[in-house]
Amino acid sequence: MFEVLLTCTTEELYHNAEILAENLTSEEMAREYIIRLFQRAPELTEEQEKKLHQLGRKVRKKFGMKPVRID
Repeated sequence: MFEVLLTCTTEELYHNAEILAENLTSEEMAREYIIRLFQRAPELTEEQEKKLHQLGRKVRKKFGMKPVRID
């Protein structure tokens, strides 16, 4: 489900992430989603990263999650 986040262009990433965010149904899915977004962060401009970070916060809020730690 989240492979598109790893394979799409950086220009398409926010749009794809937004669509997937609407379809998340569990905290586990949300955690995996956020991890995939973090994996793409080094490729993004500062503005793109900021927008995705805000989207990630909305997803965490939807499921009542604390910030995700990536080890």
